[in-house]
Amino acid sequence: MRGRSPLSTIIAILAAGLSACAGTSDDGPTILAGANRSTGVAQSESSEPRLGAIYDEASLLLPYRAPPSGGIAYRLTLEIEGERATRTPYNTKQLPVREAHSLLVEFRKLPVEASDSKDNMFLVGLDGLLYTQQQQNPQAERVVELADDRLRIKVNGETTVDNRGNRVVGRLAPRAFLNRIFGVFTHDPSGNPIKLSSRGAPAAREFMDSIPILGAIAYTMVTLPQDPITPGARWIGVRIPPSRSGELGLSLTIDYTLEGFEIFENVPCALIQLNAHVEEYAFTGITGRKFDRVKATLNGTAWVELENSLVHRVLLSDQIQASWTSPGDPKTASEHRIQHTSKLELTLRDPKRRTKKWSDGTPRFESN
Repeated sequence: MRGRSPLSTIIAILAAGLSACAGTSDDGPTILAGANRSTGVAQSESSEPRLGAIYDEASLLLPYRAPPSGGIAYRLTLEIEGERATRTPYNTKQLPVREAHSLLVEFRKLPVEASDSKDNMFLVGLDGLLYTQQQQNPQAERVVELADDRLRIKVNGETTVDNRGNRVVGRLAPRAFLNRIFGVFTHDPSGNPIKLSSRGAPAAREFMDSIPILGAIAYTMVTLPQDPITPGARWIGVRIPPSRSGELGLSLTIDYTLEGFEIFENVPCALIQLNAHVEEYAFTGITGRKFDRVKATLNGTAWVELENSLVHRVLLSDQIQASWTSPGDPKTASEHRIQHTSKLELTLRDPKRRTKKWSDGTPRFESN
C-alpha cells in the first residue's frame, strides 16, 4: 500500500499554523448593515455590471458552506511550465530539464454523510480528466485520458493502455476511477485545506497520486473570513502550489481583498482579489528544506455567490523561482534551481452536460 503523498504530508504540517477564520452559519451570507433588500440590483452598461450602491456599504458575512447533498460540479484546468537544473563541481554544463504539465479535470465536490469527525470535510468524485506531461533533456511525453468509461494512456506517442469498462490492462480499469470518490479533503472552518487523502483501491490511489489533482483543487480553495466584511476588507490564507515547488515544501501566504460586488454570469457575487509576494534569502520551507533564495508572486480573482457562499469561479497564476545547495562538503555540494509558471482556472459546470471536446479543442478519444 502506498504511503501518504508528499503534498498531503506538507499540507498536514501546514495545518498547525492555520487559524479558523470563517463563519459557520447554515444560513449563507448575511447582509448585516447598510442594505435595503427591497431596492433590488442596479444594472450597468458593462457586460458584468456591478451591484448597486445597496451593497457598496453593506457588511456581509460569507461563511464557508459544505456542498449540498447532490454535490457541486466543477471543471479545473492547470498549466505548468518550467525547468529545473543541477550543477556539480564536476559537471557545470548540464542542460536544464524543461517540463510542462497540462491538466483538465471534471469532478464533483460532495458532502461527507453521517461522519463522526469533528473536522470539516468534503469528498471529490471523478467524472473525467486529460493529463499531459512533456519533458525535454531527456525527451519524454505521457498522456492520460479518462472519461466516458474509457481509459487511454500514451507514452512517447505510443498507446500503451486502452481499456473500456471493467477491462483491465496493467491493473487499471476505467470503472475503478469514473464516478467514484477519489479523494477526501479536511479543512478548517475558513475553507483552508488541512489534509488531503486519496480514496479507492491501492492501484487506483497510486495512479491518481501521480496526477496533481488534489493539490490543484486545494490551491483554488478560497478562504472566507469569520467576521463580517465590507469592500476593502483584507484577510489571509496559506496555499501550497501543485507544482514541484510545493513538493519541495514551499508555501505562499495569500492576501485576499474584497474588491466589491458584481453580477457575474447573471449571479450576484463577491469579487475577491488574491495576491502573494515572496522574495527572501535563507528561506526555510514548511518541511524544513532550506533554500538559498525564493522569489514568488501570485495573482488571482475569485467570484463567490452572495446567496450561498458558493465559489463560482477562480483564476490563479503564479511565478516561482527557488535555489538551494545540497548539504555536505562545500567542495562537492550540488547547486539546484527551479523556476516555473502556473495557471489555474476553476469554474462551475452543468453536471448534466457532457463536453465533447477537451480544453485544447481535441475531441474526447480521437480515433487512431
